[in-house]
Amino acid sequence: MRIELITMWYNEEFLAPFFLQHYNYADRINILYDTDTTDNTKKICEQYPNVRIIPFHFPNMMDDEIKRDLINDLYSKIDADWVLSVDSDEFAFLKEHNFFIYDFRNFLAADKKHDIYNVMLYQVYRHITDKDLDPDLPAVPQRRHGDPNISVGINALYKKPILVRGNLSINWEPGCHSIRYGRDPRAVAPQHVLGAHWAMADPQFAMERRLKNRKARQSQNNLNKQLTVHQHTITAKELTEDFKRHMNDPQLF
Repeated sequence: MRIELITMWYNEEFLAPFFLQHYNYADRINILYDTDTTDNTKKICEQYPNVRIIPFHFPNMMDDEIKRDLINDLYSKIDADWVLSVDSDEFAFLKEHNFFIYDFRNFLAADKKHDIYNVMLYQVYRHITDKDLDPDLPAVPQRRHGDPNISVGINALYKKPILVRGNLSINWEPGCHSIRYGRDPRAVAPQHVLGAHWAMADPQFAMERRLKNRKARQSQNNLNKQLTVHQHTITAKELTEDFKRHMNDPQLF
């Protein structure tokens, strides 16, 4: 069984080691690499033999429709049994009893029926008892606390159909939050896969990433069409308040 990933990166030096270690079981990690990147992201990626770097350039900063088209085009050319389309701050996994399982190979090999899995990406935060993030340790156990509500709020938007069989007639919409089907809808698994969304996992990196590397790089098309709208007006004060509000969140997994 062959499993490949698709992800798009700009200035992901901090998250890169966590992401590449978490998904090190993948046969190939296809990174759409924004050539405007100014940090050591590329140098880190080149240390991993299963990484394929695909350079590209946004003509007018971050444009979610261009991102969508690049991801869909790449998916259509990948010859793999299963494909995960994830952002650098999205960590999908399985949980059995008290164990985290990161390699999906056995789980997917046993499934002869379904073509698409939704990944329930919980928003995780630094708990008051958490230590600084360590890239030499597995990512998921380091941030287990967060928002448990999956019915309303941001978690409700992060049940994403991002684990799919290869060679389907599908196209993701911007952000990969939904799928357009070229033919009849495929068999979607009734259960979801777990995931941790690290956008707010720690002030150690989230402030700079969201304010400088996201908010400040929104294209006019994103602004006009309200794409990635949660990044458009966020402030340092709002982020600080959010971190404080979630310091005592319950343990999610």
